[in-house]
Order: sequence, then structure tokens, then C-alpha cells
Amino acid sequence: MKTIGIQELANITGLSVRSIYRRRTYMKETLPPAVKVGGRLRWDVDTVNAWMSAHEEEQEEQK
Repeated sequence: MKTIGIQELANITGLSVRSIYRRRTYMKETLPPAVKVGGRLRWDVDTVNAWMSAHEEEQEEQK
């Protein structure tokens, strides 16, 4: 399992690091699930890609 950190997640999603932290605190359902490794947040690359695909499909359906 390959994981990425918060900066890589920000680059992929187009969100700022601050927005990701804010969403983790107040709106967890708006981000892919994270795990803590050594006290740091990490995201599984495959899970992020699947989440991005699903999120893009939702955006298309709303148009």
C-alpha cells in the first residue's frame, strides 16, 4: 500500500493544506479516509484515486 501525505493530497485535490485540516475537523465525509502513521496523516493512493473518481462523477451528475 502506497500512501501520500497532506501536501500530496492537496496537490491532487486542489485544496489547500489548511482546507484539508479544516475539513478533517468539521466535515470528515468530504475527504477520503486517512490513517495516522507515526503521528502523521497519510492517505492510501488507491483510496484517494477512487474517491476522486466518485467525486468527479457526482460533479457531473449535478450539472
